[in-house]
Amino acid sequence: MNKLDTLPKKKILSLFMTCGFPTLDQSKKIFNEILSHQPDIIEFGLPFSDPMADGPIIQEANKLALRSKLSTQKSLNLITELSKSKNNTAFVIMCYLNTIRKFGLNKFIKNIKSIVDGIIIVDLPFEEEGEIKKSLSKNNIHLIKLISPMTDKKRSKKLLKDSKGFIYYISATGITGSNRLDYKEINKNVQSIKKMSSVPVLVGFGIKSKKDVVNISNKTKADGVIIGSALIQKYFDLKMDFNKYLKKLNKFIKEVKV
Repeated sequence: MNKLDTLPKKKILSLFMTCGFPTLDQSKKIFNEILSHQPDIIEFGLPFSDPMADGPIIQEANKLALRSKLSTQKSLNLITELSKSKNNTAFVIMCYLNTIRKFGLNKFIKNIKSIVDGIIIVDLPFEEEGEIKKSLSKNNIHLIKLISPMTDKKRSKKLLKDSKGFIYYISATGITGSNRLDYKEINKNVQSIKKMSSVPVLVGFGIKSKKDVVNISNKTKADGVIIGSALIQKYFDLKMDFNKYLKKLNKFIKEVKV
């Protein structure tokens, strides 16, 4: 059974973290801390040398992970190890197309089969998703779609046809970690998406606090939120003191589980 098919109706919490950040051993501790809170979804970012859609915070996390010689295989091994404790949490991979192509599509899917519920391929054009989507579907892995404020209605209909898992609504144009949240605009676009698809719509980019989470829940028709940059930022705010970071992470996740 795909865990993305049994998400709650409202207040879905998805937490993103870069694999291998800041080192592989420390990454295991971070993911175990996140997993202990049993969020609805964990998004595993596979480090990439040119993460064009990610802001400076996640880019820095990518650099640290790659500097510690993290490979795609090591990332997938980490996810496999963590899956033994996933319980009801859905596992989603977030990556770039080149990572899959370099690793090999069949080999990639073989590694994540029965472990991962969904995948977000940030730079995969809709027009080129056929082969990958077909291979993923055969293995009960949902290809998660990204929709931004710049996606017009005609293209949105194509993107969202037969969509599964959830829809990642990018709350603002630009990169992850954006500052401004326009709830009126978010609500208008989320409602438009909901007319085209029945799967949950989660809002990502710029969600940084409990207040943001509550406002998204109360002021929009979104089904939940995705938090990424804010989780990683705390490591740098604490001057890379790992023990303090784990404690701060624990406190922050408790706060946003509203």
